Amino acid sequence: MNDSWQQQLRKLPLEEVPHCILCGADGKPDPRWNGYLELTPPFGVLHCTSCMLHWLSPRPNAEGYARLYSDALYFGGRGASPAGYMQLAKRRMGYFRARIHAIAKIAAADAHLAILDYGAATGEFVRAALDEGHECMGIELSADARATARAVNNVKLLSADGIQQIGEMQFDLVHMNHVLEHMPDPMSHLLWCHRVLRPHGLLVLEVPQQFENDLDRLRRWLHVGGRQKRFDAYSLHHTYFFSPNAMKLLLNGSGFETLNLVTFDPNSTPLSPFSLKNVILRTLLGLADRLHHGGNIIEVFSRKL
Repeated sequence: MNDSWQQQLRKLPLEEVPHCILCGADGKPDPRWNGYLELTPPFGVLHCTSCMLHWLSPRPNAEGYARLYSDALYFGGRGASPAGYMQLAKRRMGYFRARIHAIAKIAAADAHLAILDYGAATGEFVRAALDEGHECMGIELSADARATARAVNNVKLLSADGIQQIGEMQFDLVHMNHVLEHMPDPMSHLLWCHRVLRPHGLLVLEVPQQFENDLDRLRRWLHVGGRQKRFDAYSLHHTYFFSPNAMKLLLNGSGFETLNLVTFDPNSTPLSPFSLKNVILRTLLGLADRLHHGGNIIEVFSRKL
């Protein structure tokens, strides 16, 4: 009999990450987060009492993550959560177009921008950037996602091996949307981004402020969510869990100046067409962001020093 998808996840090859990447301190087990993620052995979460960074350890190693992201367990398969991945991806198009307009305004560039979208998933940001008249390349690890990008969005994305094609190319912007939290070594990756950016180039990224946001706290208090529903591929796909302070430390340590950091973007909850749910979310998350950076994302615009 074939293993269930949960058994397949538990059998992924593993590695341990005992130390904080920001300060080198020993990580301490955090059972709360095991519960938030519905983790089962052998997986766990460590945290740094100094930097307040959280990370998955033990976690899948490079081979394990390659299996995770190339399997139907992740992109809409039985082990994925949420199951409607493509519907979610389509809703991002307007969000990405608004972000591209904001980037162009900050760049103050008369010419079109040369953009690299790292972790392009199924190609929505690349498609939006091309439609706005910019040059845009995308890199994506998953062969399944690259195939979908070609079929649905008519964009050809580079594989991880295709990074070699970049060579000495330089970009005005490197964009990462919910990618850095998947990286096994985010510091090394940001140093690579620094290298491929032109002088004073922009790095724009978004990561979740997972569990440590006011919306999830309220959901847990009301017992209506705020945590992973079950142990599945989405319990394992994030290697690191950032706070705004940890993100600033990481960017500064890799040679970037933070221009703007917010924990809520109203473009993610548009009011047209009207939705009472989005009105409530915009109000709650907007207030949480203004009061103490307590929103559910961390969106950063930064510049290469």
